Amino acid sequence: MRKIMYFRVAGRDVHLPKLIGAFILFAALLMFIQASAVMFDSWDTAKETNKCLQLAAANNARVDPSEDVYPLCQDLAKDYLGIRVRHGQESLTVRQFWGALLAPIAGILFWLAMLFFGYILYKTGDLVLPIEEDIKIIPEQEKPARPFRKKK
Repeated sequence: MRKIMYFRVAGRDVHLPKLIGAFILFAALLMFIQASAVMFDSWDTAKETNKCLQLAAANNARVDPSEDVYPLCQDLAKDYLGIRVRHGQESLTVRQFWGALLAPIAGILFWLAMLFFGYILYKTGDLVLPIEEDIKIIPEQEKPARPFRKKK
């Protein structure tokens, strides 16, 4: 025998796991979209930082460099990617490039897993809970007619 738990919310019977699954599914979908935007933004910023470093290296290679572009590239890498770029570095290393992208990729995978979890909860027609119900009948004890002794 299976039991489906319904809860009354605003005068309607609601299947609680399906309701929770719908909320998780909606929130995870929004966060998945946001994590995707962060990942693509990080990818574009990494490519832009690489171009900036190449421009700064070419600018320093000239005999009379007009301005130093490295501080701009270092600020770009530090603020948006969270990586440190050395002065004189010509491009991002493979470790720096993928290190800056791993956190956004992990965020996408986490929210994808949460989407899957919310979908599983939403699609459960019934949830079997391992709750046992035992009913024990305890007879009432007879109370004495006079609980106190008589005074003498």
